[in-house]
Amino acid sequence: MKAYLVTRDSVTLQTPEVKVIHIPFADEDTLYVFDERVGYLEIRGREKIQEFINRLRNEKQTSQ
Repeated sequence: MKAYLVTRDSVTLQTPEVKVIHIPFADEDTLYVFDERVGYLEIRGREKIQEFINRLRNEKQTSQ
């Protein structure tokens, strides 16, 4: 899985699972996820993105 967060905020969440791309003129935070199982996902809005990342972290912890 590869994930990219496009954001206008210079200070944002830092997680190894997600690469952050800072674009000052972006309309809203958008997470782009590319996965072999799921395909392509586009998640908009900071709350939905944070929820997705938390779920991703929980899955990693339970699989270890």
